Amino acid sequence: MKIPSATILGTLLAAATAMAAVDPGLLNLVMPEAKILSGVQVAQSQASPFGQYLLSQMQINDEGFQKFVAATGFDPRHDLNEILAATNGDHRALVVGQGVFQVDRILAAAAAEGAAVTNYRGIDIVTSPDKPGSTGSIALLDASTAVMGDTDAVKAAIDRRIAGTSFSGSLADKAKEVSAVNDAWFATVTPLSDFLNGKVANPNLNGMTQGNLLQAVLQASGGVKFGSAGVTISGEAVTRSDKDAQSLVDVMKFLASLVQMNKDKDPLAAKAASLADAAKFTADGPVMHLTMSLPEQQIEQLFMPLAPKPRRTGVALR
Repeated sequence: MKIPSATILGTLLAAATAMAAVDPGLLNLVMPEAKILSGVQVAQSQASPFGQYLLSQMQINDEGFQKFVAATGFDPRHDLNEILAATNGDHRALVVGQGVFQVDRILAAAAAEGAAVTNYRGIDIVTSPDKPGSTGSIALLDASTAVMGDTDAVKAAIDRRIAGTSFSGSLADKAKEVSAVNDAWFATVTPLSDFLNGKVANPNLNGMTQGNLLQAVLQASGGVKFGSAGVTISGEAVTRSDKDAQSLVDVMKFLASLVQMNKDKDPLAAKAASLADAAKFTADGPVMHLTMSLPEQQIEQLFMPLAPKPRRTGVALR
């Protein structure tokens, strides 16, 4: 039986979309009280033109990097597939990754560098030797899954893995939705003012986070898609009302205009202005949308180092 080419194409596109979504196994490892999730489809991103550009900028000849790869057998350029990070908003974060890990080799390399290796429920936990009393740890749950965070967070993730718990709810649903159409993404269903309260060191900025506008943002999400011809950035903020969404659009447009007004002051401001110029803000009911498309050449230029300022020669005027 001959299958129509349109059916084959549709199936491939659907499969590609499904593959792009956050891995359920990684999602189930995050803490149940997580407030913000973010992730990167590393393998997909690296395959894009921009991903190849970033790889070309890596210092692969660095002695420390080569020593790390030789000792562990792990090369992040092609052994890392996906990263998922979660935080509960209380200075506790957990990072989980999917890739190819040579467990015994990595553990041996860590021990050789002085790291403490302890066993918890059949899984070895490696604790950093950098500082006395350090609580930064990493555990390899199997040859394809890694967990990193403070020791208690890593142990809790191991507990969830063994218990077979699942992460569900509105944040999980939003994460699946956003990650399915982006290579790098974030999602939160917590009001921004709640999450930022007391987290900003500057008292003036901390006060701004509690302003009426940010209090109106009930949840937010966004992402970056690396395409064959450039990069697309998108985001949305769900507010309390249609009026709040439009007010947020107006504020974002005003801030973008301020950035553009200062573009001639220094090269960094000029780079920011190019982003502001490409940004489009719209309101659809209580939701504010951001879209931004940048061609490959422009996005690469944004990541190029700034040229050093010319030095004064010290020649006196006559």
